[in-house]
Amino acid sequence: MTYIKVPTEKSEAIPEIRSPRNGDIHVDIDIIDRCNLQCPTCWRGVAALPNTSELMPLARFQEIVNKIHAEGYPNLALINWTEPFLCTTLHEYIPAIRETGMDSWLSSNLSLSPKEYLQSILRTLEAGVDILFVSVSGFTQEIYEINHKLGKVDWIRTNLEGIAQEMRAGRIKTSVWVRYLEFPYNSHEKQPWAEFCKSLGIGFNAVPAHGDPRIPLPSEKTFNQHVEDRLQQTESQITPEQNPIPQKVCSLIADRVAIDAKGDVYLCCAYPNSEKLRIGAYVDLDEHELLLRRHEHPFCTSCTIDARRDLNSKDQDRFRKAREQRLSQSEASISLTKRKPT
Repeated sequence: MTYIKVPTEKSEAIPEIRSPRNGDIHVDIDIIDRCNLQCPTCWRGVAALPNTSELMPLARFQEIVNKIHAEGYPNLALINWTEPFLCTTLHEYIPAIRETGMDSWLSSNLSLSPKEYLQSILRTLEAGVDILFVSVSGFTQEIYEINHKLGKVDWIRTNLEGIAQEMRAGRIKTSVWVRYLEFPYNSHEKQPWAEFCKSLGIGFNAVPAHGDPRIPLPSEKTFNQHVEDRLQQTESQITPEQNPIPQKVCSLIADRVAIDAKGDVYLCCAYPNSEKLRIGAYVDLDEHELLLRRHEHPFCTSCTIDARRDLNSKDQDRFRKAREQRLSQSEASISLTKRKPT
């Protein structure tokens, strides 16, 4: 993605569309626990993550945001497996992020009734959202609904027009990007979206889509059984003695953290929030222990997703501190046990 300035009439503001800073490093939080669509290429869409009425209290969110900021993350995304704009009080959460200086991101299907949701969408963006990604997979309804099941593409365009109007009026400073999920069957509808975005002064980016809408992801029962089978077959092969600092690390572990609406951390953003992949409450876990628990998880060590990369100097320092801290805590525990009266 690139930085774009779109000229408009003199009386209008000039939308400035920028890419995320340090775009690979962020924490993903679901404020709510539901989505309005049933996309076959999404774990939420196939009900491997059933919709619930869970809503993260603002006080808990503030506590989590403070910890994320203290740990040095530059970006906080209010999205993992949900549609954030279903939370009509979302605008109340944005100031907590802005106060820290972190960038706030949203990712939405934006396939929401403008009559019911457009005003709350605008309130949220006006509150100071830095980046909004809008995922689409077709320009016509016939093509769009193949992947975005139950969605209405006309609603997306109406909502984007409303957002663009507020951007031109200077009331919204958000950088808006339409992210076109490109499958083999929908490439021909990429260009109409690019032209539509250009006419509104918003960004456009086509990305290779994952999966195949004609072959839905597994259901909750099937996925949970897969997790159970993998965990029975695999034990973590990583120990501090054998490998104090790994040679490679998964970017989904080193650069990102996935938190659900209850404030719990799960293994990573690639898999649904199965109980067997739950790591613990984010605010209760030291950042170094959290890194090790995820990196050493047997489901992670047996993962076939090709997201591993070489460690940089910051990674090496984090692992070194994490190993030293765990060793120190272990020695302290042994010492305390020895001092207990018999």
